[in-house]
Amino acid sequence: MSDQPPPIPPNVTPAGWFPDPLGRHEHRYFNGASWTSDVSDGGQRMIDPLGTLPGYQNSGTSASNGLATAALTCGIIGTLIAWIPFLVVIGIALGVLALVFGIKGLRRSRSVGRGRGPAIAGIATGTSALLLAIIGVILSVVVFRAVADFAEPGPHDANVASCTLDGRIATVNGTLTNESGTVRDYSLFVTVDKDVDVFTIDAVAPGETVQWSATIRNRAAPDECRATVVVQGPFPFGIEMDPIES
Repeated sequence: MSDQPPPIPPNVTPAGWFPDPLGRHEHRYFNGASWTSDVSDGGQRMIDPLGTLPGYQNSGTSASNGLATAALTCGIIGTLIAWIPFLVVIGIALGVLALVFGIKGLRRSRSVGRGRGPAIAGIATGTSALLLAIIGVILSVVVFRAVADFAEPGPHDANVASCTLDGRIATVNGTLTNESGTVRDYSLFVTVDKDVDVFTIDAVAPGETVQWSATIRNRAAPDECRATVVVQGPFPFGIEMDPIES
């Protein structure tokens, strides 16, 4: 490797600003005889602290245009997760970063001659991530509402009327009254000695009282039949969940 940066091509103006042959900045000033430490990035002029030390111009695409690679990486990951409920926030952030890095990487590719393809791909995938984020936002709202309906069943009254034991089998009877102003679906968790029976009651009209019955097979015969009932709203998308403490 030469101890000096490559000479400027003979068919250009002997002195002036040119793409940095060392690959560290967008432009470097050639004084007509040699490269100088005067450099420029994004129109801002500065002094390269490394001077004209060689050894950086052939470090590869990622090193010479890391912005383009970062744009593509952010865009791909953003596209994969932007449609997923709640992860959409990360997807939006990655989509924006992909666009920013892609635009800057595309500008840099004009001076270093590398990274144009990844920069354009980063802009494309970043745009896709932001479009898919629309679906992600909609799905997030739908999931949030379903979980909220499960966690908050509305005004109601649930009572255990009787609990009888037959060995390890407990039979529990009770009532549930819908005290809200709308038709409600409920999920009931009836517990005897830490063993639980889970079932649903659908379409209970406002003010209506319905009877329910649960049969619980206990792992060990309880000393006494003492039952508790927890009422939640409908299971989100029919997926059974544990009760959510209010």
